[in-house]
Amino acid sequence: MENPYQSPGAVVEDREKPSSSLGDVASGQKLVIYAILLYFLAAALRTAVGPIAALAFLACLVMSWVGIYKIARGLDYPIWWRIVLLVLMLVPLVGLIELLVLSSKATSRLRKAGYSVGLLGARDY
Repeated sequence: MENPYQSPGAVVEDREKPSSSLGDVASGQKLVIYAILLYFLAAALRTAVGPIAALAFLACLVMSWVGIYKIARGLDYPIWWRIVLLVLMLVPLVGLIELLVLSSKATSRLRKAGYSVGLLGARDY
């Protein structure tokens, strides 16, 4: 005789944890998005405040370098390509375009893996 008080025995799908490379892509993408926003904020501050805004540009450069490296490592780019990307970041307009392209590639990779990607980066599942 079956127990009428037994809970249903539904099969629950086990989600696998995201790999560390996708974690690098997600955190790198957030840094890249914040670097883009900081770049525009620093440009606005430069007209209002003056040369003190150079510190914001420096922070933007450091954040973008870390984000680029994390995304490139997570997407398995070879080391020479990572170095090229970091050097290209020093060219003002090319650097901004590079950040947008890398963020777009990171978004498509993260969406394929099941992440929910919003305006300020990815959220897990």
